[in-house]
Amino acid sequence: MSETFDPKTALRSPRETLAGYVILPRLIDKVRLHDRGALPSDYHPNLLSGGEKTFDGRFLLFAGIAPEELRAAILSSPDDETVGQWVQRKARLRTPEEIRGWSAVQAHSLSAPTPERIAMRKSFYPGPANFLDHSLLGSVNPFDLIDFDEGRISLEDLMRNHEIHLHEESRPPIPPFTRETALQKVRMAEDAWNSRNPEKVAMAYTADSQWRNRSEFFSGRAEIVLFLQRKWNRELDYRLIKELWAYEGSRISVRFAYEWHDDSGQWYRSYGNENWEFSENGLMSRRIASINDLPISEESRKFRWESGSRPEDYPGLGELGF
Repeated sequence: MSETFDPKTALRSPRETLAGYVILPRLIDKVRLHDRGALPSDYHPNLLSGGEKTFDGRFLLFAGIAPEELRAAILSSPDDETVGQWVQRKARLRTPEEIRGWSAVQAHSLSAPTPERIAMRKSFYPGPANFLDHSLLGSVNPFDLIDFDEGRISLEDLMRNHEIHLHEESRPPIPPFTRETALQKVRMAEDAWNSRNPEKVAMAYTADSQWRNRSEFFSGRAEIVLFLQRKWNRELDYRLIKELWAYEGSRISVRFAYEWHDDSGQWYRSYGNENWEFSENGLMSRRIASINDLPISEESRKFRWESGSRPEDYPGLGELGF
């Protein structure tokens, strides 16, 4: 990085907003600096890159804007206000509440401290890595990590913000559950698992969530992510249906079935029962699952929707005769 480049003054915090969007003001700074040849090479790979793994990509996906169109708009606009107005015209139609909600998630959410994330952050943020233990380095809100790394907030600010985010972190509906909210919780879990995204799934559990899955015992989001990675590397073309069995207070009991095949092409239907216990903020603090696998032929499969969430009009377990 150039000795004369000071990110604290040259780049705005990712928390700053324009037209209601976080990330956008910082993205504007990077585009303008890059155009002048003043953006250090460290920032080039992620500039206007796609996908959820970069902040620029998250904004572009949410707003539904093509990267080169945004670059052109930024460079042809005299000020931020003009860029903001262009974004409001060109972005995917969203309500102000939806934009604020998305921005709030980016600014307050915590990460699963997976080994991969910890290693990545140690590489990109060697300064903070000298001050933070691995679990905190991997889980702290990334906006706070950037602001600490670039000198906008102190270590005390970062630690205080982390505690606040921990208390704010929630996953409604929260206990005690009614039949309606228990059904909602079950469907949310089914949809998340059908995404086959280990990190997305892990964020529905407390940081110290206790699991028994078949005969495996483990705890914490990092272990959950590793387990799910192993699971979906083995269980291919996975499709799941869950059904509420019982609920009381902060506990929900579920029965489920899912279909998958191994790398030889052999199909299975796995039947199971789960007992869930939730913390006050709606995150699951305990999951106990018992599962049995039944080999089936491809012709006898019942779960045949396209990958992802089960369509709303697709039959449930009872309607399928399970």
